Amino acid sequence: MPHEPHNVAAVLHQVQTGLSNLQHHFMVCTTSFETENGPVMLGTLHLHQSTVWNLQIGAEGFRCEVLLQPGRQQPRSSVRVSYANIWQVLRGDGPNFNTGKRAGLLYENNHALSIFAKQGLAE
Repeated sequence: MPHEPHNVAAVLHQVQTGLSNLQHHFMVCTTSFETENGPVMLGTLHLHQSTVWNLQIGAEGFRCEVLLQPGRQQPRSSVRVSYANIWQVLRGDGPNFNTGKRAGLLYENNHALSIFAKQGLAE
């Protein structure tokens, strides 16, 4: 399983390609990500054709527009995620992910989660 930040970029390129299939759903689990309204701690992003726009993958992280609360009428929110803050990327064939099933695991970096747990929430 890849653990280095540059490998998560390759996984996100796979996600970007996979978004062309309506059945594919992806979940990006982070220790934090940035929004227009400030940081979201221990945030999870659901990426699907109907929930993500303008996915831009860079050298240190990615940006996109998402619906932070799907199912509610709301505008898209711009988010920015640093690769160092991603601890897991999953793929599923529907919006409900079975986290006990490892077959959909595309990336895992428990070290990022461990560092966050040791540091705690930023003040």
